[in-house]
Amino acid sequence: MGAFAIVAALLPGCVNTKFKSNAPGQAFAVADEPLAAAVGRDLLLQGGSAADAATGMALAMTATLPSRVGVAGGGVCVVFDAAAKRVRTLDFLPRAAPGGTAAPSLLRALYALQATGGGTLRWEQAVVPAETLALESPGVTRALAQDIQAASARLTDVEARRLFLRDGRPLAEGARLRQPELAAVLSQVRRNGPNAISTGSTGQALAGAFHLDPAALRATPPQWRDTVAVRIDSTRNLHLADLPEPDSGAAIAKAWAAAEDAPPAERAARAAQALGALTGAVAPGAGLVAMDVRENAVACAFTMGGLFGTGKVAPGTGVLGATGVDRAGFGAPGVVANTIVGRALFGGVGTAAGNDGPAAGPAALLAGALPAVLDDRPAGEILAARGDAPGRVDLVTCQVSLENGLKDCQTAADPRARGIAYDMLLPRE
Repeated sequence: MGAFAIVAALLPGCVNTKFKSNAPGQAFAVADEPLAAAVGRDLLLQGGSAADAATGMALAMTATLPSRVGVAGGGVCVVFDAAAKRVRTLDFLPRAAPGGTAAPSLLRALYALQATGGGTLRWEQAVVPAETLALESPGVTRALAQDIQAASARLTDVEARRLFLRDGRPLAEGARLRQPELAAVLSQVRRNGPNAISTGSTGQALAGAFHLDPAALRATPPQWRDTVAVRIDSTRNLHLADLPEPDSGAAIAKAWAAAEDAPPAERAARAAQALGALTGAVAPGAGLVAMDVRENAVACAFTMGGLFGTGKVAPGTGVLGATGVDRAGFGAPGVVANTIVGRALFGGVGTAAGNDGPAAGPAALLAGALPAVLDDRPAGEILAARGDAPGRVDLVTCQVSLENGLKDCQTAADPRARGIAYDMLLPRE
């Protein structure tokens, strides 16, 4: 699906710049699933921040792309708070509990993202769209239909087959996918917060189905960490997620260093070579990027550890179990920011399809970030040049005029992920 944009050229003088507060600003929402991207767009149009949009998009994907994003899954975000001039890693990887199933961590992380990562809307406003999508399905999108087709043999659980198969055949694009049990869980989460899934009948159902200690449901807080910063020049740094797992910030920073002095046409290959294996199985991921008119930026990658996680749904909840991961190659978010003045200049996330190797996510991020940051190439041009390269990448790329400091940005969603990108002009406060 193509990107929808409100074209800046139709409004002369409307340029996104931190130094002209009377001009409209640009805001962006990109996600690997189109219905979720529309949720991010709507939250930004309501005056929400990048953290609000990212929270709403991630929650929406638990209903519209449960193959890769789930209530019981996890991921990682890089979060730039322009007012605080600070960039942090939000770590909520689905690490394996005893037995291999991961303890749910997504909801607590999203609550923390909105509460302390610059959110301006209420928690309920971010949850309602996901609850609605679970209850009133507008139809399976192509992104989910492809995953159901690819993983149908793994869906042996009775509840999973009831949801994602019809008469033993995978749901096709456009088919209704009503998930009233998941909607009920999201309703509890909307009213009572993220801890709603660790108590009462829902907590008992998840613990029993996924063989988790009930205490593990209550003891999986997200962690705020520093980032790995790659210096670009005197005002800009590329910030990468700092995780203890392989294929994360430190490895990506080394690959950047190995590639940045190469000729432009060779940089992506040099980076991929430095990262290592780009063939073989890897946990599939999904990504999103959000930027708001206040210069905040959030880039996130999510995973269930495998398509549809464990393939098992906890009865009465609509929640799929997630498989634990021990590597970060499923997805690599990154943000370029000027922390001196508090300005977001790039947001990107590389994700793995699932069969493109342990380093697919980081390689895809660098294939987008290197030309965007070093050559000022626009997002659409970068994606067009990638061809069939491993991994997928979503981008928001910005160019700053050397004459007047004005900033102009473009965005693009990787067509192979079947997502969408929205570019909006919004009034400044």
